[in-house]
This record gives sequence, structure tokens and C-alpha cells, in this order.
Amino acid sequence: MESPASIVGMERKVELTIRANGLLSPGDRIVVAVSGGPDSVALFRCLVALRARWNWDVCVGHVDHGFRGVESEGDAKFVEALAAKFGVPVMVSRLHLNKQDAKLQKQSLQEYARAVRYHALEEMVRDRKATKLALGHTADDQAETVLMWMVRGCGTGGLGGMPPKRGAHVVRPLLDIQRSEIVGYLQQRHEEFQLDSTNFQPVYLRNRIRLALIPQLKQYSLGIVNVLARQAHILRDDHAYLEELTSEAFQRTCVSENREERQFDRLALLGLPLPIRRRVIRQSLQQVGENPQSPRFDIVERVLDRLEHGQSGWTIECHGVRVGQEYDRLVVCRCEERKQQTADFSSMEVEPLSIPGEVIWSPTGHRITISMNTPSVIGDPVHSSEIHLDPATFTPELTLRSWVPGDIFCPRGFGGRQKKLQDFFSDMKLPRSQRTKVPLLVAPEGIVWVGGLRADERFQVSASTTSVVVARMII
Repeated sequence: MESPASIVGMERKVELTIRANGLLSPGDRIVVAVSGGPDSVALFRCLVALRARWNWDVCVGHVDHGFRGVESEGDAKFVEALAAKFGVPVMVSRLHLNKQDAKLQKQSLQEYARAVRYHALEEMVRDRKATKLALGHTADDQAETVLMWMVRGCGTGGLGGMPPKRGAHVVRPLLDIQRSEIVGYLQQRHEEFQLDSTNFQPVYLRNRIRLALIPQLKQYSLGIVNVLARQAHILRDDHAYLEELTSEAFQRTCVSENREERQFDRLALLGLPLPIRRRVIRQSLQQVGENPQSPRFDIVERVLDRLEHGQSGWTIECHGVRVGQEYDRLVVCRCEERKQQTADFSSMEVEPLSIPGEVIWSPTGHRITISMNTPSVIGDPVHSSEIHLDPATFTPELTLRSWVPGDIFCPRGFGGRQKKLQDFFSDMKLPRSQRTKVPLLVAPEGIVWVGGLRADERFQVSASTTSVVVARMII
């Protein structure tokens, strides 16, 4: 165990980073991800040196992917010996990954391995009841990440690189430390480390950036790693601010929201500044599709271009999400949701509704109630969520259902003329995605009420009405 007097320069720098960013707290239980490479060994050594000052409980977590056979096993044994040297418990997860598993997830082997590694480390955090997971990413890793996203094409989110703190417990205390400092520190502490042979293979984009691109850039700027790390910090702050503005804009422009669908007021969207408008579209595609990866820039631009032209009826599909304009609304929904709405109507559920009675309309959660009254105790309906019917005009075998093609009724105020319900919806500019959610109160004689929108003229109370059926839609 280190005494406070023996803390060296890089350890002080790491401690300042921890304090400045609120990465760790006194008494934290920390799982340190240690691969055996110089960065993770240096992180472990720093935290061990500081643990007495902060009263930390430190544990080592190691993930063996099984890619490199004997070399991988050697890394695991090295990490176990390192942990034992300092009396620190170690947790090792041995995996057996292959390209076929990665293909099934539609990921490269490296992407798949990274996701599985994080999952294994998160399990260690839970098993250890730890409060923090410490990762050994350095300023060089940050520079490589920024360049990778720049080469692939991205916005401020990608160019912001890796944050020093992610979620509730993932922290990166070495993001301000360059790899050259890491090596010097390990020499000063007389600590050995392992080298991963795959880090020198130019088949991976990150390796090519590390081995070829960054050395080239250093010919133009020796401090390119610090420049890129500083740029990432600035852009992370800019990105966070723009995301706040986007959330506010979302609240102003979204008129309907659930897990499978978002609907926006078209004119309100067009009134937003272009950068915020782009972000609202991008966020909606990500959230509805449950895909954290940003949609391509050209997809967002196509949506904005068609939205600008204002012609209703267009649709664009992207990664299981359909975007389209329905009258004055932009609708973003899962493709499965829309297919369900256009499915076979013969299997539609029909809810019987007795008098008196009550039914919960599942598509919207509205409560539909129906009761009997006398004309003397009720007045004219004030809202479209309530209607008064003459029970002498229909058979009291009421049901509740969605519309089907071919439905007709006689809208109140139309002088008894028939109208196709589809045309009625079109005249009201009701989006297609909302039409199946409208409850229809139906008697054997026909549609009695298009719930919340219009009653049928044929079943209304008159001067000769002796009793009244009252139907209400209640949120």
C-alpha cells in the first residue's frame, strides 16, 4: 500500500482529473478493467496508489476473448499475478467469440467483441456490487476515436469522442494522459505490461489511424493528440447544449408520442433553426427504431427536403422506421406498427358495450361509458367527447370497434346525407396512422358515433325523445 508521500506526478494528475470531473468519490467500490496492456496497467497502478487517500475498494476485471490462444491466456495469468501482487481481488471472464456470432449481430468482429466485453464488465460490476467501472482510455485513444468518426462522417456527437464519465458508473480517469506519459510512468514504477499483437495489424481502421495517420499528422502538428483531445472536449460541450435545445424543440413540435410512433406539427418543425430541425428528426429515428446509431445524413436531408415541399403522402423507410407526411403532420413510426395498422381487418377485435356499461378503448386508453337518462336532467352536449342518443332509433346491441374500408355513416349536420368514413377522415385531415385508433360506437342499424369526432344524424335526440342514452369518452 502506498503512503501519501510516495504519490508521483502522473498519479497527482490523475487525481486532479478525478476531482475536476467528479469521476470517483471517497469509499467507492471500483472494478478496474485491466487487459494487461500499458494503459490499463497504469490506470490500475494509479488507483492502487491513491486508494488509501480515498478509501477505495479496488477489484480487477479482465475479459479474455479467446482470439489469440496462448497469448490471450498469458494476458489473463499476467493480470491475475498483478492483482495478487497488490492484494487486490480479480474477476476473469473467458469468452469464445467467433465471426459467425458477429455476423448474426450484423457487426464486425471488433465491434462485436467490444460490445460483449462491456457486457462482461458490467456483469462484474453487478456481481461485485461496485459503484464504478474504470476504463483505461487515454488521450491517444481519444484522438484516434475522433479521427475514426471524422473519416466515417459524423456530427458533433461523434467528434466529441469519449466522455470522461458515461452513465451512472463508467469513468475514464486517463483521458488527459498521453501514451508517452503512460510508458514513462510504468518505467518509473518498475511495472511490466503485455503487448497485444493485434494492435499492430493494419487490417483494423483504428490501427491504421494509430500506425499511419497520426504519425503523418504529427509532421504538421507535433501536438496533434492534444489538439484533437481538446477539440473533442469543446465539441462535447457544444453537443450537450444543442441536445438540450433539441429536447425543448421536441416538446414544442411533437403533437403525439408513444413507444412506436412520434407525430410532429409540420409548420412548427419548419419554424425551427435547421441544425435543431435535423437533430429532432435524427433523435426521433433513433428512439422509434431503438437504434442508437445515427441515421445517415442523406436520409435526414431527404426527410427535411420533402417536408419543405409540403406534399402529403410521401414516405421514406430507414432501418425499420417509416417517416412520412400525413396532411400537416410528420409521422415517424416503426414499420411493424404501420403494417399492423394495414393488416387483415377480419381479425379485428370487437368490444360489446351494454347499456349501462363501460369499456377501456385499448388503442388510446380512453374510457368509453354509456348510461341511460331522461331528457329533463340533461342538456345539449357541450363537447365532442359526449353524445346524446335516442334509444328508440336503434337496437340496443352496441359494440365498439375500429373503422374498416367501406364504412359509411350520416354525419350530424349533413342533412342526413351519407358519407364514407374514409372521406370524412380525409376532410378532417386525420392522419392515416390515427384512424384505426378512433373508436366507433356501432349498432345493428349502423355507426352511431365516430368517437370524439362526430355523431350520426339518424340516432340523435328529438322533441319526441322520451329517454336518452349518454355516451362519453373520458381520458
